[in-house]
Amino acid sequence: MIEQIIAKFSMPYRENLVMQAFSFGIDEEGRTLGGGALTDGMDRALCLVAGLRGDEVQQTFICARLVDRLRQMEAEGALVPNNLITVIPCANPASMAIGWRFWPGDKTDINRMFPGYDQGETTQRIAAALFEQVKGFRYGVHFGSFHLQGDFLPHVRVMHGPGAMGNHGADFGLPYVLHHIPGSFDTTTLHYNWRLWNTEAYTLYTKETELVNEESADEVMQAVLRFAAARGIVRLPDQPCRPTTELGEQALVGVAVPTGGVFCPKTKIGDTVSKDQELAVIVDPLRGSVLAELAAPCDGVVLYTVRTPLVNEDTLAFQLVPTDVETIGDSEQRGNFLDPEA
Repeated sequence: MIEQIIAKFSMPYRENLVMQAFSFGIDEEGRTLGGGALTDGMDRALCLVAGLRGDEVQQTFICARLVDRLRQMEAEGALVPNNLITVIPCANPASMAIGWRFWPGDKTDINRMFPGYDQGETTQRIAAALFEQVKGFRYGVHFGSFHLQGDFLPHVRVMHGPGAMGNHGADFGLPYVLHHIPGSFDTTTLHYNWRLWNTEAYTLYTKETELVNEESADEVMQAVLRFAAARGIVRLPDQPCRPTTELGEQALVGVAVPTGGVFCPKTKIGDTVSKDQELAVIVDPLRGSVLAELAAPCDGVVLYTVRTPLVNEDTLAFQLVPTDVETIGDSEQRGNFLDPEA
């Protein structure tokens, strides 16, 4: 393993922002990085990035677990020779240090700044420095988070558009691969630009964001290792893999809150629900009476549920995968940011 500082930025009134990367690989003679092997002759096989936002603690924790596991696998000779794996556990340590989701200076989102601009605003320069290090890999995995506080059933998202169009999302062995047709809002994300620069990119969503859930972290870590093994990057014993359902993101059924109040869920992620089953109630925060009941609009599985105790009107409370959803193949659901469906 070699550890590198890939970017450093001065911060007013605080320590410098230091972005670190951990790289792994062995050569044909079995020498490891840091033990005589050189990265120059290695294929840039897999890059893993987390912590673009300061509240993505679970995502950073998963990458930290992967750093430790890959270090062990490198020492054991369990990496396929001449394949470089790079892990960047936290791309935004300045925001994470103070617990702010976005950039503390102007509240901008680094994951809306790619491919970056090295003469631009601070977040543009951070994105440019990061993208310079991560482009050119065969596969890229971003550990992302949703814009609402809530819990997801771990799953893979694939964004379609110009550039690399391959899809091996089922190799992660997670229950769902969601296909997303990007809109103009997506074109400055890491995922989109990885694909635009011909890296086969994936975004992984896990159960938590601000909190650490070790069980979910281990599930996602094993999924990444399964993917790497299937792509010929690492060696793993054969592992049983659950069936994966691939579907278009637009097939998800959302359930919104009709009125604000205290959110009291009656179901959780992964639950199988039937049509008209009670999902949650909204309680008056001052009088304690039930203001509204949320019912399942169809049979399905709960993919997402909001976690905030107080919700506003029209907050997305649940996303369901319908039981009768139509699965899609690799050639379907293509599009780009000009697609009228986007």
